[in-house]
Order: sequence, then C-alpha cells, then structure tokens
Amino acid sequence: MIHMTSMMTVDMDSNITFQAAKNSEMLRIASDGFYVRGVKLEQDEKEAEKVYNAFHAWLTWATLDRYK
Repeated sequence: MIHMTSMMTVDMDSNITFQAAKNSEMLRIASDGFYVRGVKLEQDEKEAEKVYNAFHAWLTWATLDRYK
C-alpha cells in the first residue's frame, strides 16, 4: 500500500500549490491567476466558486488522508 501525503508548497515565484500527492496538483494560486488540476480558470462570475470547491476538495482529502 502506498501512503500519499498532502502538501502545500510556496515557491520563489509567489505560487502557492496544494497537492494531493507528489505530482497531483489540485489547486495553484499564481500571479497570473488560479489553476485547478493544472488548468487555468477564466476570470468570470464562477471563478471564486471553482477555487473554493478545489480548496475544499484538497482540505477534505488532506484531512481524511491524515487518519490512514
């Protein structure tokens, strides 16, 4: 069984990345916008909802993964 660890990283380019596994980006906050699962979101009336849902999914996964 492989145990995956949730991660949040901040790099020197001011990107904040929430990952479910080593190469599994769930949400990235970058200077040029928001990315959900590697896809840049359009700036529209649904953007905040999509970012919230992606963060909530990561937080839920990280919480459940902690108790394995």
